[in-house]
Amino acid sequence: MFLFYLKKNFCDGWDNMMPLLLSNILIVLIAVATFFSTHFLIATMPTLAITIQIAGVFLIFLSIFAFGKSAAQIANFKTPTFKSYLAEFINLKVWKDCILFLLVIALFIVVGVVGIPFYLRQSEMGGIFFAALLFWFLLIVVLSLQWYIPIRVLLKNNFFKSLKKCFIIFFDNPIFSVLVFLYTILLAVVSVLLFFMLPGFSGILLAPVNALKLRLYKYDWLEEHPELTPQERKHIPWYELVADDNETLGPRTFKSFFLPWKE
Repeated sequence: MFLFYLKKNFCDGWDNMMPLLLSNILIVLIAVATFFSTHFLIATMPTLAITIQIAGVFLIFLSIFAFGKSAAQIANFKTPTFKSYLAEFINLKVWKDCILFLLVIALFIVVGVVGIPFYLRQSEMGGIFFAALLFWFLLIVVLSLQWYIPIRVLLKNNFFKSLKKCFIIFFDNPIFSVLVFLYTILLAVVSVLLFFMLPGFSGILLAPVNALKLRLYKYDWLEEHPELTPQERKHIPWYELVADDNETLGPRTFKSFFLPWKE
């Protein structure tokens, strides 16, 4: 299933390169404007510079959240428009989710920045133990929260229910969550090399959205077969579950990406 996921995500990104590129350009422009504004104002007007920096970070996250609906459309084999992406910027639900999510992120950052050094300063072994415990806790939080935007755009749950489901999905699919996270890191590295034009922030978001879209087939199948024993529930017929997606995606060759008219 994971190999098919990689293939689908790559093909979806390739087929929707323009929507990804346009949204990434907007995000990069916001980041560049924020950087230069704060760089020139930090010495003379530090308060204004910090305010602009906070606003810039918020706008970057808001841009990513706004692309969530477009990512869901791409995962469902639809082509989003740049106009529909921009429309999400005035969606109050997107603003609310973004603000609440950033507050949660800020809370865990404070816990990590304050808590880990505090425990490491303790001379006893207990300090190292609690520092390590806090580190692994925060790592689980990061691996879990990668599912937040996908849950919001695919399941349309409210903020707290989505937050709860993030951890449910992680603990039910820990290996898959780690693999998807490592894959997004790889996409981030590629994005740096391409100046965040592609796959960029939008392409990185598409990865967990696509992953959850396919993973939800598992829960639909389990819901349809309540009679299964715990042992039987471990054997998910992925080949059958992704058959429709595989057929919709169709056979893709290397030539089809660069010379589609010759296929």
